[in-house]
Amino acid sequence: MLVIDGSSITNALANLRELFFEVSCIAPAVVCCRVSPTQKAELTEGVRRQTGQVVLAIGDGGNDVGMIMSADVGVGIVGK
Repeated sequence: MLVIDGSSITNALANLRELFFEVSCIAPAVVCCRVSPTQKAELTEGVRRQTGQVVLAIGDGGNDVGMIMSADVGVGIVGK
């Protein structure tokens, strides 16, 4: 399992982009916390490029719009 926060993602994407996506895509689970909306979209696009697979993004708020839009399939959830 890979657990990473937003500031570490910034560093990884700036310095070790290819390695970061390689490790992320082979990890059994990846948990990203304190991630900005821009980072969410960038991570979604990176996984799609790295794997060549269809990517699904599910979000429940306005900060998820970039991620949902950059995925092949985007799902927005609205609750009470």
